[in-house]
Amino acid sequence: MSGLLVMPRILRCLNVSRISAILLRSCFLYGTFFGVITFRIERKDSQLVAINRRGYLWICLVIRLLASCFYGYSYDAWSGQYEDMYLRAFFGFRLIGCLICSVIILVMQFWFGEELINLVNRFLQLFRRMQSLTNSPKNRFGDRAEFLLMFSKVFSLLFVFMAFRLMLSPWFLLTLVCDLYTSVGTGMITHLCFVGYLSIGVLYRDLNNYVDCQLRAQLRSLNGENNSFRNNPQPTRQAISNLDKCLYLYDEIHQVSRSFQQLFDLPLFLSLAQSLLAMSMVSYHAILRRQYSFNLWGLVIKLLIDVVLLTMSVHSAVNGSRLIRRLSFENFYVTDSQSYHQKLELFLGRLQHQELRVFPLGLFEVSNELTLFFLSAMVTYLVFLVQYGMQSQQI
Repeated sequence: MSGLLVMPRILRCLNVSRISAILLRSCFLYGTFFGVITFRIERKDSQLVAINRRGYLWICLVIRLLASCFYGYSYDAWSGQYEDMYLRAFFGFRLIGCLICSVIILVMQFWFGEELINLVNRFLQLFRRMQSLTNSPKNRFGDRAEFLLMFSKVFSLLFVFMAFRLMLSPWFLLTLVCDLYTSVGTGMITHLCFVGYLSIGVLYRDLNNYVDCQLRAQLRSLNGENNSFRNNPQPTRQAISNLDKCLYLYDEIHQVSRSFQQLFDLPLFLSLAQSLLAMSMVSYHAILRRQYSFNLWGLVIKLLIDVVLLTMSVHSAVNGSRLIRRLSFENFYVTDSQSYHQKLELFLGRLQHQELRVFPLGLFEVSNELTLFFLSAMVTYLVFLVQYGMQSQQI
């Protein structure tokens, strides 16, 4: 009983926002180590700024090209041990998917490197403006929900090292390192999309909370203070100024989310397809060959967790954009101020057309329904494999 009473105190004392920021930093270092993130974050004039590193970019280019070439060259060596053509076809599709994602990473780093740097700086600027508007503490990211998602993501990133078995053969070690470097780079696309949409969701939630609590109280005061406006004009000016700031932030979040979607639309689709293919391949290999090892099924669970975390981050961002409509109508108060009405009409008109929806290549919507469809498809596929394996043994 005493433990149940102590647990809430521990959660209150635990600054989950700061821990989430530390976990986000660890994910950044993880992506930097595997050559996907080639910029650095520096503090200039008490502000965080993303700066490109051309030297490290070329180093990552050489390493990724060598790893991809050796990974493709060694395909015949390690896939020839399997006689099942279906399984070899799976390995071939995985090879093609990893190489395509590697090419996309190189294209984004070299041809869209400046756009990525500008996008990261716009994210950092939005968080600075949000912190200034809401007077929130520095070095924080989200709340308990974001902490749980970030903790699950870090666990998923670390689990990939447990799925590989080390052997003393130099050829096998070289093949393993190239496979790890290439496959982790492919998965980093999903991780970057997760962090991006989670950041958009945090921005929407913080701004919506500010509009719902503080800005609403300021706008309501316009009704009561409208008659005494001439005697005390400062509250009205402050409310209108904060309304302008909220308008700017909502519009900027929408523009940043659109730029993010345009950059990661195709990579996200290929990464999701690669995850589905990898799960089906590993499940087929484990069930039909009766290799129920922790490494194989743990890898399937890891890939499934990545997809679930991605859909949850997208869901938080989409819900934040949809909540704007209710908040905008709730903050519409009738006054005699014409400028106030013009700003609120602008507020209402813009936000009705800024709902966020994630459609990779326009083929499907990333949502919780996609997760349910994904789970049902996996269960059906696993049942089919079990039945197929049982019938094959009887024959």
